Amino acid sequence: MEPRPVSRRAQQPETQADIDVRHCLEADPPTSFNMVAGAGSGKTTSLIKGLASILAIHGERLRLQRQRVACITYTEIAAREIWSEVWNSPLIHVSTIHSFLWSITRGFQQDIAAWVSRRVDERIEELQQNAANFGPRVQPRTRVKNARDILRFEQQREAVAKPSPFTYGIGSDYAKGILGHDDIIRMASQLLIDRRLFRTLVAQQYPFIFVDESQDTFPVIVEALIAIQQQERNRLCLGFFGDPMQRIYPTGIGTVPEQSGWRVIQKTENFRSPTAVLNLANAIRRGGDGLVQVGGRKRKVGEVEVPLVGTARLFVLSTDSHRNERVAQVREWVANKNNDEKWRPAPNNDQIKMLVIVHRMAAGRLGFGDLYAALNDGAPDKFKNGFLDASAWPLQPLVSLLLPLAEAVRDRRSFDTMRLLGLHSPLLKKANLQGVNVAERLNQLQSASNEIGRAMAPESQATIRDVLMLAKEGHLITLDLRLLAYLEDAAADEPDVEENNDEGGIEEEISKEIASMAAFLACPAAQLRPYLAYVNDESPFSTQQGVKGAEFDRVLAVLDDDEGTHFQFSYEKYLGLKEISIRDRKSMEEGLETSVDRTRRLFYVCCTRARQDLVVILFVSDPEAAITHVRGLGLLPDADILGQDALA
Repeated sequence: MEPRPVSRRAQQPETQADIDVRHCLEADPPTSFNMVAGAGSGKTTSLIKGLASILAIHGERLRLQRQRVACITYTEIAAREIWSEVWNSPLIHVSTIHSFLWSITRGFQQDIAAWVSRRVDERIEELQQNAANFGPRVQPRTRVKNARDILRFEQQREAVAKPSPFTYGIGSDYAKGILGHDDIIRMASQLLIDRRLFRTLVAQQYPFIFVDESQDTFPVIVEALIAIQQQERNRLCLGFFGDPMQRIYPTGIGTVPEQSGWRVIQKTENFRSPTAVLNLANAIRRGGDGLVQVGGRKRKVGEVEVPLVGTARLFVLSTDSHRNERVAQVREWVANKNNDEKWRPAPNNDQIKMLVIVHRMAAGRLGFGDLYAALNDGAPDKFKNGFLDASAWPLQPLVSLLLPLAEAVRDRRSFDTMRLLGLHSPLLKKANLQGVNVAERLNQLQSASNEIGRAMAPESQATIRDVLMLAKEGHLITLDLRLLAYLEDAAADEPDVEENNDEGGIEEEISKEIASMAAFLACPAAQLRPYLAYVNDESPFSTQQGVKGAEFDRVLAVLDDDEGTHFQFSYEKYLGLKEISIRDRKSMEEGLETSVDRTRRLFYVCCTRARQDLVVILFVSDPEAAITHVRGLGLLPDADILGQDALA
């Protein structure tokens, strides 16, 4: 029998939800389930315990039948965290959703080739349809880009007709046999949904599949996994772990649809939040799914554990040009009121985590204002949303290879330099090394890497376009076709002289993308370093969208609709200080989510990060009226909703 993994999480005391999961796994056949676990509940701990239970109950059978447990999650960081907790067991396969999907499809090269061929034809048809629907006021450059995209895909169609093994990379280049992130999602889900044999093979290989952060999983992937389980009921146990209230990104499914024969498990405990914050979290959640969390963070007094009360306060202040001064005043007030010096600003190792609705405040302070403006102001939604976690496709080669490569070169970490090149450079692929002087090739790549290091140094004046061109010419990485299109077009970094705002539909999105990419390529490459440090939570700032799963002793959340450009979120609408839009009314009539729903979830996520003290600052045009209104919502005690007069 497989020994139970010895890990910190696996040894935590069991909750009723953990017992319920174990009962599902002990059943014959095991019962599929969906666990809904609120913030601070220890969802990952329950997942680890579930994996440990599988090994204890079914480990010997899995080993004899050469089967494994699949645990798929949202990010590489989460995958590494889980992997470190499961004893590095060979019976458990932990990976991101993209890596998992590629692992189960990469052996079916003929199916992949057929899918790519269809996909190229679909893209050509889509582009031709767009061109046919362009109105008379469409920008000339929009038409030119569309025509060039059609030509590129036609060239791709000729190339993919020739047999070639396909691999998985950051961006797609079908002619070179490379599939990107989006391709993997589309292709694998389609194979799973359409092919009965494919579903059978997956169930034979992985009789247990756990999905972490299920609320962020693409709906089509959830559909595909459910299709496997519905077909292979006796051979596949599917377990989802997530919280619909913590879905932030629009690509996630949110609530996993209920299935006949499954078990829904609610984990109501909260081990993170002090009493004051827990009460606020439950008040926020009242308007959502109604899950009430219990417990809260405890502290030891002698031999007895008692609730940690903590503090939660809301300051309602005026929207004016003195926001930074007002934030400083609040911090000083709280430092005095709580008798806690850590609320005062510190030049190094600031103890306050400041959560902002958008990146503008952080971008200005940390030095990536141009980059923020390029991918946010007037940019298409796919860029705005992808900027939150560095997943936008223009950023991918920069954050996955070029910036880490520049850092490795600067720090003279030769091993890391070669590791990165081995992962990404086409020149080091096995097929491209035959008959080549390897030493000369390595010197060539080292020289190109040194150029990247100089171009991305803090004092460099190089633009992002300069860096990408160096990477392209040095064959450091296979760039996404969409990125290559902008690099190769002579006018890609020249903004339109006269912007036309009368476009609509697809042509408007194309026009936005062109303008955004022109600004992006012209950005100083040196701004990528502070941006990535910010996204990776290495600064005092974070966005409220980017901290799901994190926790901090002292949290300061700034709610400021005026600084935001995301129509998806509005704190004033959520709090009833502003009427909802026509778009939201239509969504409500159609049973779709509104900006109020999205903002409620965002507010819940940001408030539940605090382990000790929470301060929320709401900037509005009429603070006095807002205070009166918000006090009537029952979110916080009246005494904890304060205005400018308290700071005086």
